[in-house]
Amino acid sequence: MSSKPKKPAAKMMPPQANAAEAKRAATTAAAPARGYYDEFAALSRENFDAVLKANAAWADGVEAIASEAVGCARETLAVTGAATMELLAARTLDRVIEIQTGLAKTALEALVERTTRLSELGVALANDTWAPLSMAASKQP
Repeated sequence: MSSKPKKPAAKMMPPQANAAEAKRAATTAAAPARGYYDEFAALSRENFDAVLKANAAWADGVEAIASEAVGCARETLAVTGAATMELLAARTLDRVIEIQTGLAKTALEALVERTTRLSELGVALANDTWAPLSMAASKQP
């Protein structure tokens, strides 16, 4: 018969000792965790507030752009309608060309003006939306 080495017998501890030791270890480990939790909760609140502010700024910016676009459309329709009425009332080819030239000139000037205004609104939208997020990001450790 071959002799196998015997495993050392594990020390048996009463279950109450294991439970008390586990509870003591949990409470000592939880003390620093509470501080980290409070820091994390404050950081989460600050980040959530930053996201809410950015969302509000984005909504305001998009609303301004939409209002500007609607205003542009109304103005274009009014100018085009007036030009159409003039074209219908024109009696000579020279008058038609004059009306058409005036309409083209007005449309080009309005296009440049509106494009500039929409560009400004787009830049303001980006800056206003990013400002709360960048402020929150700069506070991060």
